Amino acid sequence: MSEISLYRKYRPQTFGHLVGQDHVRVTLMNAVRTDKLSHAYLFTGPRGTGKTSTARLFAKAINCEDRGETGEPCEKCDICRDITSGRLIDVIEIDAASHTGVDDVRELIDKLHFAPTRAKNKVYIVDEVHMLSKGAFNAFLKTLEEPPTNVYFVLATTEAHKVPETIISRCQRFDFKRIDTKTVMARLAYIAQSEGVAVEEEALDMIARHVDGGLRDAIGLFEQLIVDGKLEASHVRSVLGVAGSSAVEKFYGLLMGRDSVETLRFIQELYGEGVDFGQFTKELLEKMRLEMLKAIDTKKVEEARECVRMIECFQKAFDQLRNSLIVQLPLEMAVVRFLHGEVVVAPAVVTAAPVIQTAAVPQFSMPAISAPVAEQKISSYKMPAVAPVLTEPAPEKVMSGKTITQDELMKNWPRVIERIKTPKLRISLKDVKHFNVEGYVITLSFTAKFHQDTVMDAVVRAELERLIEEVFGTSVRVESRLERVELHSAIEHREETVSRTEVMNDSGAPDFADDVAAMFGGEVVE
Repeated sequence: MSEISLYRKYRPQTFGHLVGQDHVRVTLMNAVRTDKLSHAYLFTGPRGTGKTSTARLFAKAINCEDRGETGEPCEKCDICRDITSGRLIDVIEIDAASHTGVDDVRELIDKLHFAPTRAKNKVYIVDEVHMLSKGAFNAFLKTLEEPPTNVYFVLATTEAHKVPETIISRCQRFDFKRIDTKTVMARLAYIAQSEGVAVEEEALDMIARHVDGGLRDAIGLFEQLIVDGKLEASHVRSVLGVAGSSAVEKFYGLLMGRDSVETLRFIQELYGEGVDFGQFTKELLEKMRLEMLKAIDTKKVEEARECVRMIECFQKAFDQLRNSLIVQLPLEMAVVRFLHGEVVVAPAVVTAAPVIQTAAVPQFSMPAISAPVAEQKISSYKMPAVAPVLTEPAPEKVMSGKTITQDELMKNWPRVIERIKTPKLRISLKDVKHFNVEGYVITLSFTAKFHQDTVMDAVVRAELERLIEEVFGTSVRVESRLERVELHSAIEHREETVSRTEVMNDSGAPDFADDVAAMFGGEVVE
């Protein structure tokens, strides 16, 4: 046994060794003791919380030859020993992830009616049962509801929402919980004592917090991080990239002390030590949550509000961490946001042409002049009636960034087109004949009203503006106008019709499909 992994060596062999799942242990032991068993059980919960181990304990308890009055297996009879070693042929474990089909379930059903070989009952443990196909579940339904009297099923899954309700309704369901940090630490301490490993309490605390309630993962990490019979906090910290509870406490103290300089410097120190900022922020949020609950319990309303605002800032930072190119930046922004409030970026100065267009004074007009001259003219011209209008923000959205030129737009327009994912927008933009750029406003000229209406739809237009902003890095507003279509004479129209009729497709019909598709925003399908 000394050569196998610790998590297998210390897998619970009796209900008394099953830690962190008292509600499951008490209910199952009572059912075994009173002999009131269900033929199907569903064990669901996070990984590493004891689902499969409990299923084996159940199989051992209902087959034990010398079971105690409490329902505990004796661990001495041949049946118990064979189940512990995995040799008993009447306890069948099936991995549903690799046996997902209808044929697998039918093969299982065909074997159900054979009597147990040695034990009193046959127990089928189906792990990751949510991986079964829909057809396999359907084939399993009737058998699960009315199996032979000496057959029991235990279904285990980490994703109960993927199991059909028809299956769940035929089972007794037990929800396994994440094991709390103190219970994980106690179990690791017990294993360390049994194995003669010298441990530091802080090291156990960091492992217990890192595994998020999974005891199997905790024991695996414990075994991995033992060096020369010791488990040291410094080694755990360097391997896992965790800062530890002391670092969380220090950071929280600096934050509450409103010392932004020291707080930002401390973030840089954590970065230099290789700390996993995702795990650190998670532990920090848990600390803030506990402080918020404590403030509510003591009726400190203002302190509770402060904690809520702090949690909102750092929850946002946690969400941004996975996509941040600079890993410490989201935390630094959260610190600034919490201590100094939201940073409001002032909108860029509006150029001369849009200001005059917005003023809309009928009796005043200005000839087209260059930008520097225009600024000089406006600064020297006094017009009280226009002043209030100039201070008002744009009605739709605040424009920012440099303006783009007509040449830049024409040159980079293909980059905008290739980013479009909406088919109707891509097709309608083919109807655009001219572009006109004035400041932040881009005017598209259409020849067909249908295409104009399609592009100027609120959702489609917003997508186009967003794509242009991605390419050019500046805010824009898209507008449109409809160009006049020149009408040809009847003779020209007839000549054009004749010439186009001569262009035939392979089937002998005029090739008007592309024109019709373009007119109505469709595509030609061969």
